Amino acid sequence: MRTIAISINKGGQGKTTLTKTLATAATQAGLNVLVLDVDTQQNAVGWKKRREKQQNKPLPLIRFVTEQDLSDELKRAESAGCDLVLIDTPPGRSSEAMAGCEAAELVLIPFWNDQDSYEGVAKTTLLARRLGKEAIGVLNFATPNSKSHEETAREVLKVIGLPMAPVILHRYDVHRLANVKGLTAQEVEPESSAAEEIKALWKWFSATVQMGKGATVHKVKEMV
Repeated sequence: MRTIAISINKGGQGKTTLTKTLATAATQAGLNVLVLDVDTQQNAVGWKKRREKQQNKPLPLIRFVTEQDLSDELKRAESAGCDLVLIDTPPGRSSEAMAGCEAAELVLIPFWNDQDSYEGVAKTTLLARRLGKEAIGVLNFATPNSKSHEETAREVLKVIGLPMAPVILHRYDVHRLANVKGLTAQEVEPESSAAEEIKALWKWFSATVQMGKGATVHKVKEMV
């Protein structure tokens, strides 16, 4: 089982969007996926409730858990044969964010081209290092058809000493529109540029964490 935390010490960076996008891509790839929402705002859980209104969209599994329950929930997920657990953490220097990063083997740090965001990247990178965890930055909300955000991000992350994912996620309205329906961009517009980016992101991510193809039948009952 692979356990990944999505975290940054700054709000509004797209943590939940990245979480549900990767979770849906993993589900479509035939993996048993669990999202653990440790943010008290429960944005991932809210997305799940909207998703349940869609026909034939019961997965991925999403649960709100507290810091105290996180370890037990991960043990249950592993016993149930879960392939991938994504931990959606809250912003700020909360104990929940620290617990999520500590429980993970890899921390993905979503960010965008903004000074406050870069400061959040630096703080979260420092946290990951203190915990002995590998971390990778994921540039989010970049302006389409522009290379300046990517170039700036790579220079800043080079100074921080944080590797950056090779796939860039751009600011497309389909992400916002899909969220309203409890869906993701690749589900709403499978032929769109956003969907192509997600496909590339999943290809990179699955290779990075060495995800094999899981069972075609998801073990929903065992993980409930």
